[in-house]
Amino acid sequence: MTLDTRAWAAEHAAALVGLPAGAAEQEVAEAGLRSRIAGPDVMLTLEFRPDRVTLQTDPSGIVTAVLPG
Repeated sequence: MTLDTRAWAAEHAAALVGLPAGAAEQEVAEAGLRSRIAGPDVMLTLEFRPDRVTLQTDPSGIVTAVLPG
């Protein structure tokens, strides 16, 4: 069964926002998804991966948003 990352991100965003990036990455991995960290000055590709969640962080590495793909 493949998880819908849009639904997963929306459902779990409140629990992940405010966590350190490493802890949030672990939660994503436990759900069977991939993650990537998007810091303030990090360039990202625009490719959408249905099995990935993007964790946006502030300069100190705290998650500020959870996005699909």
